Amino acid sequence: MLKTDLSPIQQLKISCFSRGIAVSPSASKSLTQDGKVPLSLHEYSTTGGVTVELEGGVYINAPFDEPLCKNPEASLEYNPDTQGHYVRFRGTDFLARVLPLPGYLDIRDSEGNLATDVVMTHADRARLSLISGCSMDCEFCSLVGLRYVPRSARQLLAALEIAKQDKALRVRHLLLSGGTPTQRDFAHFAETCETLIKQAGIPVDIMMVPRRETQFTGQLLDWGIHGFSFNMEVFGEDAARSITRLKNRYMGRTVLSENLKFAVEHMGGPGRVRSLIVVGLEPLDTTLEGIEFLAKLGCDPVISPFRPTAGTGLEAVEAPSMEYLERVYVQAERIAERYGVKLGPRCIPCQNNTLTFPDGSKDYFYS
Repeated sequence: MLKTDLSPIQQLKISCFSRGIAVSPSASKSLTQDGKVPLSLHEYSTTGGVTVELEGGVYINAPFDEPLCKNPEASLEYNPDTQGHYVRFRGTDFLARVLPLPGYLDIRDSEGNLATDVVMTHADRARLSLISGCSMDCEFCSLVGLRYVPRSARQLLAALEIAKQDKALRVRHLLLSGGTPTQRDFAHFAETCETLIKQAGIPVDIMMVPRRETQFTGQLLDWGIHGFSFNMEVFGEDAARSITRLKNRYMGRTVLSENLKFAVEHMGGPGRVRSLIVVGLEPLDTTLEGIEFLAKLGCDPVISPFRPTAGTGLEAVEAPSMEYLERVYVQAERIAERYGVKLGPRCIPCQNNTLTFPDGSKDYFYS
């Protein structure tokens, strides 16, 4: 049976996504080594917070200095007696492990490239950006406006090796991501994907805009891809036309559904095909229709709360309210159960910026 009453930790995570978290001066001082290292990096729209692990394996990438951080209910505190951290929320203190930033922020490869130009580790997963910038124009994304530069497999592999040797955050799996290539770079993108999948030495997932034919999805399977994330992002036609214009024109629901169905049929193993929907940009009913659309296809819906980001087309749009996010989560759980899927991602640490919680079952795991 599904619980409709959310636990205090679930409410805490949702509150952080809606209103952010305050970081006390003592917590900031301890985490930044008295200002010597940054508290976080704003290298992508949904990863700029401070990442904490709470009891029960609940991970939160909590925004603390972003536009949505207005009157936060949660605060990150430091206990000098234990030299540990905790989150205070509605009068209750929750022990917290604050995850560090990667230890390779200033390390360069043999050709002088900063590793962080193409790689970043969050929790136990490294993300490689195969392309700087993007050929799409999604209004919520911080990649829009960056100079478009396809990266070489050599640079990407060198950065990955640096990340894999990092002692601050142990890399257990890899996500191929970054911007969407232009059509003239499709072949280069494919060659790069094949090289990385075959040489990474760890499980590799990919997050990408699917091609109009399923052939490339099949090639990725042949090369040994571990999982797919073909993201819907918004469901309603009006939102798709105004927020994800080029992506909607290129992909649309038909291309998305055909690739998701193909991947689910041929991938094997639950939870290895996902699709992310950004919640907070559409009416509740439309959002839930989108979640059901994905669940019907047999893939795991991933609920990503909208985070207004400076420099994007939607920077002035309010973050979704806590009430809205609670209603989305509770009803999305019911939809997922109805169709025999789970809210993704299945990897517990990777849930840090999504509206997902481990439930004690084997369906959720550590990679």
